[in-house]
Order: sequence, then structure tokens, then C-alpha cells
Amino acid sequence: MMHNLLVRTVIAYLIVFAVPMAMPVVFFKFVGLGGIRELITYEAKDTPLHKLDPRLKVLYPVSMGILSIILNWDFMLIVFALTVIPWFWLRPSRGKMRVLAIMMIGPALTGFWSQGLYYLPPPPIHYIYQFPGTISWMGSPGLTAYGLVFGLEQTSRVLVTVSSSMLVLVSTDVGDFTWAFERFQMPPQVGFALTAAMRFLPDLLARTMLTLRAVELRGYDLSRPRWYQVHLWLDYVRRAARCVVIITVPMLAGTLRGTTTMAMVADARGFGAHRKRGSLNPHPTTKVDVAGYIILAGLVITAIILSTFRIGARPY
Repeated sequence: MMHNLLVRTVIAYLIVFAVPMAMPVVFFKFVGLGGIRELITYEAKDTPLHKLDPRLKVLYPVSMGILSIILNWDFMLIVFALTVIPWFWLRPSRGKMRVLAIMMIGPALTGFWSQGLYYLPPPPIHYIYQFPGTISWMGSPGLTAYGLVFGLEQTSRVLVTVSSSMLVLVSTDVGDFTWAFERFQMPPQVGFALTAAMRFLPDLLARTMLTLRAVELRGYDLSRPRWYQVHLWLDYVRRAARCVVIITVPMLAGTLRGTTTMAMVADARGFGAHRKRGSLNPHPTTKVDVAGYIILAGLVITAIILSTFRIGARPY
């Protein structure tokens, strides 16, 4: 009996902790900081999606997010398909698609798994695997199929926003965002802040990678042990924790130096002296833009009407 309880406890701990602990390892193994920098960097191409009105591309993820909130699971499949179709139109590089797939599958699997552990349906509850009392005190009585399905539904809503937002980042230049926000009659500081964040986030990731390489070249050991070398993992965690402190100081100094330089350039160019910018590239509205506005407005209005009549509305 004690042997059976021990085996069940070990299996339960693996179910609870193995998947969440494996996700960061898989992420840094196949994506890393370089993959994130590649994904959020604008990819210049001559495609119809690049030529769309920037205002339409700013409204696109907002509209898809509204649809993901008010519609139920059945209609969410249609919405998710609508966010995937433009990627075939864009045709990004294979590297971007690999990174995007991992960044979408990772959070999806994490949400799917966590809801399966902690979201409990009304009784009677049918468990895929019920935990013994040695671990159920942590708040999860077991893994349920109802929770896994609920987690898949909730994760799909997040994936809709992620897919649509990443599509806009890849196909829109930072200057076009500034133009779009100015046409929305928003303060120029909003467009400037967004442009600065989108411009310097890839640079920050690149500087982080460069600092890590410099630390390694100076003799700091960041080599990871093999998975079976259990006795070496504690020392690796200790070295990695110390490295965080080592790279924080030069990263902070470099960021402050870059911020100071950007502030001096903004002052030299008279930022804030006039309420209206005059050096932005205009984007004349085309028939494709008008069709895009009509389709986007039609989707949102249709979703609101369906939700009003309790057709496709979320039950919770």
C-alpha cells in the first residue's frame, strides 16, 4: 500500500511540475533572446499587407481582441482561422514562423495544462488522474478532461490577440505607427513612446546577447550540464543567478546612456515645439483599405449582434 502511494505521489508531482518546468527550457532551447528579437523586428517586403493603411492595422488586433472576448468557443475557431489566414498572405521567413509557432504553442500548452489541474467542473467530477492526499493539499485534486477543454478555450482567446498583434509588428514600420496615432488625433507623445519602445526593444535584446557573449569571453562559465548530471545543476543555477547581477550593471548603464542620447536628439529636432508633425510619410487610402475597413467593421458588428441575441455569446 505504501509503495502504491509513493508511486502515485511521484506521478502526481511530475504532472504538476514537469510541464511548467519544461516550458522555459524548451523556449530558450529553440527560441532564445535572438528569436524574440527576430520576431518583433519589422520585416520589409513588397506585399499588399505591408501597403495597407497603418490605421487599419492598428485597429485589426483591437477588433480581433473584442471578438475573442464576446464570442463562445465555437465561433472562436472561426476567429482564430481569420487571424491565421493573413500569415499566408504575408509569407514571413521560415525562422519567424518557427519562433512564432513556439511562442504560441508554449503559452497555449501552459494554459491548457494549468486549467486542467485547477479548474474544476460542477460535480460529479471525472478525473483523468486523481491525486493522492500527499499532493492534493496544494489545491489541485487531479487532472480533469473538463479543465483541459476549458483551458484550451481560454488559451485560444489569448492566441487570437497574439497572432494578430505579431502580424502587425512584422508588417508595419515604426514610423507608420506614429502616423496612424497622429491621424487618430492622439498626442504626439503617444506615438513617440510607442515608436521608441518598438525601436529599442530589439536593440535591448541584442545588447543583452552581446553582453552575455562578452561575459563568456572574459572567462565566466555559463555552460549547462547534461540533464543526467544532477549534482552539477545546483552550481549552474548559482552561476546563472550571479550572471544576472553581472550583466545588469552594464545593461542599465547602456540603457540610460541611450535614453539620454535619444532625449538630446528629440530636443535638437524640436520635439513638442509644434502640435502637428510635418515629416511623416502620407498613406493615401486605397480601395483595398476601404474593403478592409468594411470587413473589420462587419465582423465586429456581426459579433455584437450575435452576442446581443445570445447566439454565440459566452456562457460565463
